[in-house]
Amino acid sequence: MKNIQYISFIIVTMILSCNTKSKPTNQIPKDPLPSFNISEAKNNITEFVSRVTDSTSKDFVNKKDRIAVFDNDGTLWVEQPLPSQIFFAFDRIKELAEVNLEWNNDMPFKAIIENDTKAINDFTEEDLVKIVGEAHATNNVNEFDTIVQNWLGAAKHPILKKSYTQLVYQPMLELMDYLRVNDFNIYIVSGGSQEFMRAWVPEAYGVPKRNIIGSTFKRVTVEKDTTIAVAQTAKFEFYDDHEGKVVSIDRFIGQKPIMVVGNSDGDLEMMEYSDTENQYPTLMIYLDHTDGDREILYNDDMPAGILIKGREVAKERGWTVIDMKTDWKTVFPKP
Repeated sequence: MKNIQYISFIIVTMILSCNTKSKPTNQIPKDPLPSFNISEAKNNITEFVSRVTDSTSKDFVNKKDRIAVFDNDGTLWVEQPLPSQIFFAFDRIKELAEVNLEWNNDMPFKAIIENDTKAINDFTEEDLVKIVGEAHATNNVNEFDTIVQNWLGAAKHPILKKSYTQLVYQPMLELMDYLRVNDFNIYIVSGGSQEFMRAWVPEAYGVPKRNIIGSTFKRVTVEKDTTIAVAQTAKFEFYDDHEGKVVSIDRFIGQKPIMVVGNSDGDLEMMEYSDTENQYPTLMIYLDHTDGDREILYNDDMPAGILIKGREVAKERGWTVIDMKTDWKTVFPKP
C-alpha cells in the first residue's frame, strides 16, 4: 500500500513538473537600448548584434573578432561650439600664463588670456595645435591625469551649463554596455588628444586606457634619480583624424572592426576602410545631430563635426544613420 502511494506521488509530481515547464513565461525580454525609440536605426543595431553572436548563423563572428570602434567628440559626448578639449586648453593656458609671462604679448596665447573672441575666431589650425601642445605639455604624463580630472570636476559647458562628464550621450553608453555583454572589444579612435582622453574615458565609458587611440604629441623619457618617467612635449606628432584613423586602426588594433560609430566626415575614411573587403559582416553607424532643443543643432558651418560627404556615402552604401531628434528618447544621463 505504501509503495502504491509513493508511486502515485511520483507520477503526480512528474505531471505537475511537465505542466510547469510547458507554461509560457509571458516575460518581455529586457530592452538593451532603452533610450532609443523604436526605429530603423535601433532595429539595425540589435539585428546585427544578434546575427554576429548567434553560433548557428552564417554571419557568426568569434569573440576575438567582434571589434567595435567609436569616435569620441560628437559621437560619445558633446563637441560644440568647440571640442571640449579646446576649452580645457584655453583654461590651462590661462593658468600656465602665470609663469609664462611672455605669453601676455605672444599670439595666439595673448588672445586667450585677454578673452579676445574676435582673434580666437580667426585662429588657424596651426594656432590651435600650438595652444593644445602647450596646454598638454607635462614632465610626467601620469600627473596630467589629475590636471584633466580636476578641470572636469570644476568646468561647465558654456552653452549647456553642465559639467562635461554630464554631457556624454546616454544612448551611446547603453550601446557600449550592450556590445560588452555580447563580448565585443571596444576601442575609442578619435581626433582628440590621446592623453586627454585617457585621463577620464576609462571611468566615463568603461574603456581601458590601452583601447584609447587619439592624436599625439611627441613623448620623451625623463630620468630623475633612479626613476624614469614619460614626459609629453608641445611638439605635435600624429593627427588621428580622416586617413589618420585608418592608420591607427591598422597600427594599434591590427584588423578591421566590424562596427564603426562616428558623427562626421572625419570618421568617413575609417568607415570606408572597415566596410570594404571585410571578411566579416559590418555595421557602419553615423550620429546626425538634428536636435537643437536637447543638444545643439549642427550645420555645415560648424568648426568641427561637419557631416556632408559622409551623409552621401552613408545613403549610397546603406549605412545606419541615427537621427538624434527622432531616434533618441533622451540625450544625456539623468542627474
